[in-house]
Amino acid sequence: MKQGTTVLAEIPGDYEPSEEEVTDYAKWLGIDTAQEQSLMWIAREGIKAPLPQGWKACKSSSGDIYYFNFETSESMWEHPLDNKYRQLCRREREKARTAS
Repeated sequence: MKQGTTVLAEIPGDYEPSEEEVTDYAKWLGIDTAQEQSLMWIAREGIKAPLPQGWKACKSSSGDIYYFNFETSESMWEHPLDNKYRQLCRREREKARTAS
């Protein structure tokens, strides 16, 4: 972790994101919010997901948000679970295609 970094407070477990936050995250995940309403639960779940053990959200001295694992010293720009939710979107789309 770099000098001048602030560790951000954890989001409480009962946090309820706004519809705008869910929509923004859904778009970021690649969900077509007009055509794929059936996938919006993934965006809501993903935005509420707590960080895995050892991970903390941090803010650099320049104001950028990144994630740091205090157990492994690994850092990344994306939330450590973002890829999990992108993959879940792909799987759910595939399920819907094969069910049609």
